[in-house]
This record gives sequence, structure tokens and C-alpha cells, in this order.
Amino acid sequence: MTDPRPPRIVVFGSLNADLSVQLPELPQAGQTVLGSGLFRSPGGKGANQAVAAAHATQRRGLPAAVRMVGRVGADDEGQLLRESLAAAGVDDSGVQIDREAPTGVALILVDDAGDNMIAVAPGANLTVGEADVAGAVAGLRPGDVVVCQLEVPVPAIRQLVRSARAVGARTVCNAAPAAALDPELLASLTVLVVNETEARHSLGLSVTTPPQAAQAAASAGCAVVVTLGSRGAVYATPDGDAGACPAPSVEAVDTVGAGDAFVGAFAVALTAGDGVAEAVTAGVAAGATAVTQLGARYYPHPPDPKSGDER
Repeated sequence: MTDPRPPRIVVFGSLNADLSVQLPELPQAGQTVLGSGLFRSPGGKGANQAVAAAHATQRRGLPAAVRMVGRVGADDEGQLLRESLAAAGVDDSGVQIDREAPTGVALILVDDAGDNMIAVAPGANLTVGEADVAGAVAGLRPGDVVVCQLEVPVPAIRQLVRSARAVGARTVCNAAPAAALDPELLASLTVLVVNETEARHSLGLSVTTPPQAAQAAASAGCAVVVTLGSRGAVYATPDGDAGACPAPSVEAVDTVGAGDAFVGAFAVALTAGDGVAEAVTAGVAAGATAVTQLGARYYPHPPDPKSGDER
């Protein structure tokens, strides 16, 4: 009997409270730069990608369900994060409350050109482990997509990828922050998504062109997508399909979260039956839109900064 439920996107990863300051320029070591205010918002690469995926399903009118799996602390920041997921249409039942660790916090500096510096105190994200993996893979089936990043412990990521692959689900790993990945983990993935810096760490290669992406995919044993900021993205699959997708010209306000918007839209395209090339096109479009507004999350209609999110 055919399972009637729609495809599911499970995002396994980090949830952080973002504290952002807009500055005329980013400070140098030992320098103090006065900013224009403190902006408090929900973030974390995992949660950002889940929200981006939920918005993408809504824009495309798809039935895919998005579920977030991760950990927050028993504090106001944790409550903010869970409420923000639910408000975006993300199933937050997989977000566990850790009574021992605080919610992760990211300190973000953004200059007038849209460039940024980020420091993260991971908090409860570092306690993600086997129990969370079990919750993430429960009920997965072929056609589902599991998304992960590297802001939670890598052993949990390895277990997640193996378990998802065993039931036929596809896995998308956004290897951020940059880290070396072992060959076994790479070969177990369906798609690796990285930026230029992360590609050098995870693959040991400089990847900015389709031929370089093809070399990376053949070496890794999985499809490789490298985002190039305002230049779009390049991609390749292990069977030799490779190409580039240019980005539309936009006025960047804040580049924080552009990669997360890309990953969320990319995952949704996969669940809709698109190939890697089409999914990259969807991701590039979402990332370009995300940089035109402040904050780490893409909203179809940007929130009013006077609504209480800014303080």
C-alpha cells in the first residue's frame, strides 16, 4: 500500500538566538565601533534553513512538511526560537529542551556594505546526540530529505547520515562552519553544499568553476554545490553533470543567512522532484532575495523592525 503522506524535510541542527548590531564598518582588533542598535532575532543555521524551507514550500504551493530537530535551553531564548518555528509553519516537536545548557547565542556584526562577522556560543547545540538522531529518522521514507549542518556534534551528523541513507532518504549537508570531512561521510551524502572557504576545508580543493565542481564530486562520491555569493553557484554530480547558475543583481543589505535561504529552497526543490541543476537555481534565487533585508532569515514580507523584534 502506498504511503499517502507528502514528502518530509527534516532539518537536523542548530538553533541560536541572534544578537545583531549594524555598524558603519567592521571593527579591527582592539577597535571599538559604535553601532545603530541591537537587533534580537531567532537564528541558528538549522532553524534558519527550516524556516527557509517552510517558506519555499508555501511559495511553491507544495504539500511537503518541514520538521526541525535540535536542542534549546529552558530559557527565554529557547521559547523565542520554538515560537518562531511554529509561526513559520515548521513542526517544532523535535526540538528538545535541555535543562542543563543554555540556548545557543550568535553575536553578529553587520557593516553598511552587508558584510558580517559572527561569533557563536553553541550552548545546548553541543548536547545534540543519539536520542535526537533517533527522533529525526523516525518515520523517514524514500523521497524524504534530511538537511544538516556542522553547528552540532559531528558524531551525531555521521549517525544521522548513515541512518537516513539506510531507509532511502536523501541527505543534504551544509558543511558550515568550515571543517574537514572524512571520505566515508562524504560518500554517504546525497549532496554537499558549501561556500568557497568551506569547500577548501571539506574537500581540500578550490571550487569556483563547473570543471572543478565535477572533480570535487568525483572525488567525494556525492553531488557537490558551491555557493559563490553574488556570482551564484556551481554544481556537479558524481555522474558528470556539472554547471553554473549566475545570481541576479540585487542591492545587498545583509548577507547573514543567505546560505541558509539557499539550502532551504534547494531542499524543497529536491522534494518536488527537481534535479540538482533546478534545485541550485531555486537556491540562488532565494539567497539573492535574502540579502536584500536585515536578519538571518528570509521572510516573504520583512518584519516591521518596530514590532518588538528590535530592542
